[in-house]
Amino acid sequence: MADQGRGVNEKSLFQLSYPLLLNALIGMMVVLVDMVIISSYSEDAAAAVSIANQILLVVFDLSALFATGAVVIIARRLGSGDKEGAKQASLSAMTANGVVSCILGFVIWITAGPLLSAINCPAEIFTKSLIYLQVGAFTILFNGVMMAATATLRGYGETRLILMFGILAYAIYLVSEIVLIFGCWIIPELGVLGSALATLLVRVTAVIVLVLVLARRLGIAFLSPFNMKSRLRRARELFALSWPSAIDNFAYGFYQMILVSFIAMQSVEMLLSRTFTLTLTAVLTVVLMAISQANEVVVGFRHGAKRDRDLTSSVVQAAAVSTVLTTGIAILLFVFSRPLIGMFSTQPLVQELASQLLLITIFVQPFSAVNTTLFHSLRALGDVFVPVAGTQLMMWGLSVPLAYLFVIKFDLGVIGLWYVLLLEEALKAVFLCLLWHFRRKKLGESNES
Repeated sequence: MADQGRGVNEKSLFQLSYPLLLNALIGMMVVLVDMVIISSYSEDAAAAVSIANQILLVVFDLSALFATGAVVIIARRLGSGDKEGAKQASLSAMTANGVVSCILGFVIWITAGPLLSAINCPAEIFTKSLIYLQVGAFTILFNGVMMAATATLRGYGETRLILMFGILAYAIYLVSEIVLIFGCWIIPELGVLGSALATLLVRVTAVIVLVLVLARRLGIAFLSPFNMKSRLRRARELFALSWPSAIDNFAYGFYQMILVSFIAMQSVEMLLSRTFTLTLTAVLTVVLMAISQANEVVVGFRHGAKRDRDLTSSVVQAAAVSTVLTTGIAILLFVFSRPLIGMFSTQPLVQELASQLLLITIFVQPFSAVNTTLFHSLRALGDVFVPVAGTQLMMWGLSVPLAYLFVIKFDLGVIGLWYVLLLEEALKAVFLCLLWHFRRKKLGESNES
């Protein structure tokens, strides 16, 4: 068994983030291959999976409700030397996430049809989307436990394990997806259903492997006596840290569903251009999250160890690295946009729209990098409500009305959404920079007293 928490303080931002970064890069390639596979089966299948995933992503975020707080609590417990408290936080997070996931999966299974109708799912892909969404409801049952277990590894600084686990999961997913979509030997061609079943299979496998890893590597006793009172107390502590971010993720996902409904009313081509652009720019998100999540562990550990003077240097370093990396990648995506989009579609309109979206993304990315780094850093300090409230106010008070205006009234279509995104990210950057400044000042005053 490893000496739990031994390496967190000794590891730099690079040591913690490079496995997450490699995992993200591999994940990017898998997302690209995944979209090529589905698109080669049919573009209608790609659109159906995309619109169903828009709903599932919202629910996946909710099923991971307690994972957010688990990272922070585990890092703090290890920073203060409380190894047993870190283990109990992990167990509580997985138990609570499992319960939430069961409830969410049942709700999605019985409401799949009305949900697709609510976001204006085109008639020609409705049946395929419904099949994918209903199978996805069972996937939710395992997603919450998987996310809590992965959060535990992050909190312990075991990011190399996450990389190895990711490689295994991606390999299983791609092989099973190809076999189940196109058929092989005694397995019939299943199309969209096959894609959904492949996702379910990899989630089930992930939970089994992660439970074994946590038990053997970190010494987490899953079969220990169940103390309901203690488990509920820890769950409340996790919930206090997690609920603002969970609401933020849910609201953001719901916000994206509204934006998709605007686009779905326009044309399938606009829906596809958005889908393919997000597939390519997923690499920006995962690279950014790899750096931000590693920095969150560093900030949480230093705060738990009463080393608040070192926090700002860590945040500035993470923000600078993520800005340079993701903006550089965004430029490359635009330069090679034609051949990249050509992997998914040969339609000229889809290719032209996607290229324009990638151009605007270059200007969005620096603001997004700063926002994500600061948001995770503030969360590591326990400051979760104000960042969430501020960003939600901008989304619903500004972005949704502007999106309706640009997309519907000004007839800018999907391009209008990216203009709104640019303005939203710029305003969030200003807001979170000011919030960090005041939070840092408050920490300085606290240390002096």
